[in-house]
Amino acid sequence: MSLLDDVSIVVTPNGYKAGELYAVIPVPSEGAEEVTDGTFPSGTTDWSEGTGWSLVDGYANASSASGELSQSGIDFDTSKRYYIQYTISGYSGSGGVTVRLKGAVWNTGVLRNGNGTFTETILCTAENNIFTFVTSSSFTGSISNVSVKEYTSADMDVTRATAATRVDEDGLVNYAEIVSDTESITNGSFTGVANGTDVITLLRWSAYGTPTSRNVVDNKLVIVQNAANQGARYDTGVLTGNYKFTVDVSGDTGDGSIYIAGTGLNFGINTYVGKVVYYFTASSNLTIYFRAGDNNGGDTTSYTNISLKEVTRDNVPRIDYTGGGCPHILAEPQRTNLVTYSEDFSGYTKSGINIVSNISTSPDGTVNATSLTNTTTGQSHIRTTFVVASTGNYTGTSYIKKQDFDFIYVEFGNAFSWFNISNGTLGNSGNFGSGWTFVNHSIESVGNDWYRISITANNTITGTYNFRPYQPTSANGSYTSGSLGKSFIWGTQVEEGSYATSYIPTSGSTVTRNQDQFTRDGIGSLINSTEGVLFLEIAALANDSTFRQLTLSDGTTANRILVDFTDTSNQIRVFCASGGVSQVSETFNVTSSLSFNKIAFKYKLNDFALWVNGVEVATDTSGITPIGLNKLSFNNGAGSFDFYGKVKQLQVYDTALTDEQLLQLTGESGTDFYESYAEMASALTYTIQ
Repeated sequence: MSLLDDVSIVVTPNGYKAGELYAVIPVPSEGAEEVTDGTFPSGTTDWSEGTGWSLVDGYANASSASGELSQSGIDFDTSKRYYIQYTISGYSGSGGVTVRLKGAVWNTGVLRNGNGTFTETILCTAENNIFTFVTSSSFTGSISNVSVKEYTSADMDVTRATAATRVDEDGLVNYAEIVSDTESITNGSFTGVANGTDVITLLRWSAYGTPTSRNVVDNKLVIVQNAANQGARYDTGVLTGNYKFTVDVSGDTGDGSIYIAGTGLNFGINTYVGKVVYYFTASSNLTIYFRAGDNNGGDTTSYTNISLKEVTRDNVPRIDYTGGGCPHILAEPQRTNLVTYSEDFSGYTKSGINIVSNISTSPDGTVNATSLTNTTTGQSHIRTTFVVASTGNYTGTSYIKKQDFDFIYVEFGNAFSWFNISNGTLGNSGNFGSGWTFVNHSIESVGNDWYRISITANNTITGTYNFRPYQPTSANGSYTSGSLGKSFIWGTQVEEGSYATSYIPTSGSTVTRNQDQFTRDGIGSLINSTEGVLFLEIAALANDSTFRQLTLSDGTTANRILVDFTDTSNQIRVFCASGGVSQVSETFNVTSSLSFNKIAFKYKLNDFALWVNGVEVATDTSGITPIGLNKLSFNNGAGSFDFYGKVKQLQVYDTALTDEQLLQLTGESGTDFYESYAEMASALTYTIQ
């Protein structure tokens, strides 16, 4: 018998959208219709109309309504989700309407104050029996085509509310994002435009000064500028939302620039040969100016593949490919990059260093890395400052690429370290002065000869400190370069914490990335509280003396099945509680919690077992199982001890598997099941969006 016959939930790194990570199993399904006469047929008596409501010809019409439109006698079950859909038309711009499941506890949906067809899912947290539309501010409009159905899905809700980066399938550092299919630039690639065409004859293009030429040649806008403030401009029309602007640049003589102006926007982008990427928020009509230079005559720059699309980055789950091979789900704690300019090094304090921006391809795949060339054989370096507001561990990181030097020296507060950026090995380390104690350091290859170097130190005195991410040296332990040459740098970061997390870009201020939260409730029908297996293939981000937990629970800590990394290095634990009483608690030390381990926790009355990497490592023959399991969480079940780490597989089985099956699941052959799930995910209609 295949393990697929017994699995009820499978979550792997596959499809997603903003705020949701799709499960492979089960495929989402809808139950029977819960409301009667949702199309409001003539003569229906199933709806109760409050003040301002009337039912006419298939519509529930509200005229400055202050009362409710409701239907009673519906059996909404506790801990189940309900899929709700309805249409608003004829909205007058006054008030709004919200759906509710009413009873002992009210479960409220989203306020709607416009025309359209709206869908949402609501979790029923108590035995409710009334479905109602609640008005606000004298709602005026019509409601039609109301549908309410029980909804079964293990798709996980994702909350972060900020942008975040990840390593993509090509090994590049970029934002986890969903880019709209709608293009806001017309003819941005100039496909089919005849050579020699003046760009201002095309839709939405207009003149900007009088350059020597601004013609389309071989599907590129070629601007030849003879004085300042010349080129061409593009009018986008009114845009609102977050946008991603990209353009391919060639022939740049060094002064090319793009200027974007609109309400609340007024910024320039110095261009360079390669792909330019920029993010911003728009709330009005935009004018985009394309120039070949700033003040010099004779400059030539070419632009093509000009694109402007709305983008969503908040709450987008991160499918991360760090290390190559199969991806994993990345869950990290909240961190703030205390370095205000992470990619622009022109404002850093420098000594004996010449800085040239946008000169080489960085780990994000664009030509925005900076070259650092020393002008002296002494202690040449660059440095920036950061503010320590509270004492504790801090970690500084940057991406470095060798050209002429094998070693660099890094100072972080009063801690220091040498790194070999030729072969990726660590050198000497320590600390000087007061207040700072060196903790650890690391160097990681990220491809294309780039390394991410990291140094962690503990600080006991608040204040402003220096981070010196680059000082070329001739050897480990040396402070001087001994010769002239250069290296490349990108992506500097300082964060409070005992280990480095994913890169947080900054451009003028500190930036905070919120923690990743994954949870799914209302899935009691998918979890067997009497018996089952929770299987995980996971890795920790660090051994940082904290508990990082994943659970099946009833939404509290009273009833739960738990797997976690404990506050002891390289230790995993499984735990079962029923009715608030501990039933089972077993621990096991793995070789490394930083590597992926396959962990299965079997639970059944007086039959509990822990399997790790193909071996049964603990059993317990005394204990009862939890009650009312209906929630899957990357925490302790009640919102604490969040799981921070990497998840390659998460599966829930509704039976207590046999030893043979558990061996199959957690052993080397378990990879076959991962591949089977990946194939299943690719066949689903809701793959990556």
